[in-house]
Amino acid sequence: MTVERKRPVRRTTVADVARLAGVSAMTVSNVLNAPHRVSEPTVRTVQAAIDELGYTPNHAARALSSGRSHVIGLPLYLEDDAFSDQNPGLGGFLHGLLGGLVKSAAVSGYGVHVTTPTEGATEIALYERLFAARQVDAVVVLETMPRDPRIEFLSAKGFPFVAFGRTGPQQRQCWVDVDNEVSMAAIARHVRETGRTRAAYLATASSLPWVHQRQEGFLQEFTSPHSLRSFDDLDAVAAWVESTLGCEDKPDVFVADNDAFAVVAMRTLQRHGVKVGQDIAVTGFNDFPFASMLDTPLTTARIPLRDIAACLFDRALREISGDPDQPGRLVTAPLVVRASA
Repeated sequence: MTVERKRPVRRTTVADVARLAGVSAMTVSNVLNAPHRVSEPTVRTVQAAIDELGYTPNHAARALSSGRSHVIGLPLYLEDDAFSDQNPGLGGFLHGLLGGLVKSAAVSGYGVHVTTPTEGATEIALYERLFAARQVDAVVVLETMPRDPRIEFLSAKGFPFVAFGRTGPQQRQCWVDVDNEVSMAAIARHVRETGRTRAAYLATASSLPWVHQRQEGFLQEFTSPHSLRSFDDLDAVAAWVESTLGCEDKPDVFVADNDAFAVVAMRTLQRHGVKVGQDIAVTGFNDFPFASMLDTPLTTARIPLRDIAACLFDRALREISGDPDQPGRLVTAPLVVRASA
């Protein structure tokens, strides 16, 4: 008996996609590798052809031909207490950012490599290892500082990167950041317009730029606040809020620069019989998942992590492609009004 051998199924190619979409193979390649270079209608047309043909890029072949890994690196340098009770919501923040990066990368056939330095190693040493092994095409740098040594290193080496946080004026401007000043000013304006005049500001004791930016936004609306205090931990926030309740001219609103401080202030007030949102208002910043689930839902600013992640990935692609430097991009965190204010 003769067994008929089946012909192997031919793999769909870029040329097939280009033919169906009515574009060149180079355009298909740009849609896959650098979609920012292609108009949105063309991207939709090519994507429809990809979906119809069931085309799957051959990542191994692409890596060999382009010398790229088609992976974005997300190094996380976290202290041992990063997810402690003093940092509630950090896990949700990172999850939202990572989820947005993964989704944006997947559309362009990229992956995201999450890693952390080994004990005793620095984040810069991790960058060297990732690029030396060609494991990533670019890295995302989190929480940048003025004259950040990580940015200096990456720039000197010519390694593609994108920063979540502003870089210095003399450094490459491939960054995306929250417009903390404008966003906090919107919160302060809201509480002022609802009749609150004795505002107490609860600030994070940190040198991170966003702390200063949010405070500046608050002071645009409350040039002479009732008080402005900085705190290292949640217990200190609770103790100070409690200490104000016996004052004749106690604050009529607590404006916190993060949701955790706001929740502690709310709980302290409620333990003393204060009706939050009626007697005294409270606001936060970030809109972590728990903010809407409280007995008195929290008024806050929502950091649009998915939008920021999409911007970060788009800027990373531009860096990988060697496109000219562009100004950094600020993203507003919109005000979310709930019962607490």
